[in-house]
Amino acid sequence: MPSQLEKLQAHASHLLDAFLALRERYAILDPMLFHEQVPKTRGSGKQYRGFMILRHSLFLSCVQDIAKLSLDDDKRTPSLRNLVAALDDSSLVKTFREQFAMCHSPLIEEETDPEIIEALRRMDLREEAERRAQFDEILADTRIKLAELIGSPFMNGFLTIRDKITAHTEVQFVVDKYQFVDIGALGTKWSDVKKAIEMMQTLVANLSLLIRNAGFAWEMLDAQLSKASHAFWQPVEAAA
Repeated sequence: MPSQLEKLQAHASHLLDAFLALRERYAILDPMLFHEQVPKTRGSGKQYRGFMILRHSLFLSCVQDIAKLSLDDDKRTPSLRNLVAALDDSSLVKTFREQFAMCHSPLIEEETDPEIIEALRRMDLREEAERRAQFDEILADTRIKLAELIGSPFMNGFLTIRDKITAHTEVQFVVDKYQFVDIGALGTKWSDVKKAIEMMQTLVANLSLLIRNAGFAWEMLDAQLSKASHAFWQPVEAAA
């Protein structure tokens, strides 16, 4: 049976993987929403219907994952809410803080002079203290940013889409007939998806540092996804 620490590390790892999959889908969706040439060259004429189907599907998929990865509270699921709540456990936080702080210099093992060894040890102790303080700053920032994400006006709309359109299909009695939930009436904007993903990325990165003591090459990911999106949406004649 895995320990609570091992469970949280596994959940943080799976949360990162799921968020990267969300980033991949959004990389294909973004040009459909904000690049004028993409709808013009790929979303008109005989391609219009297919373009609209793909845009609608990608939008709903992204919104569902934003709601799921941010707010799910089932203890079996890796979500931002669950991982941040788990860090209310002071004993776990202490363990993660020490894990984050450990940074012994490899030079100590190679050095023979006692005075130099002692100097290196003092240096390590100072760095460990600084990293403990850094851990606490990241944790405090994570709690604030999660509250900002949960409190964002668009999250209610995203939850409604997840609960009543994508995960379940709900019909409502409006005026004199039953009809599907109207996404347009939720006040959700295209730009809200991008804003939510940007907010989530900071939280995913913070939790990877706090729980797994691991960073991620976000700039490299941006470059890879930009390249993939451009290759997919460039005109067919240009790709030939």
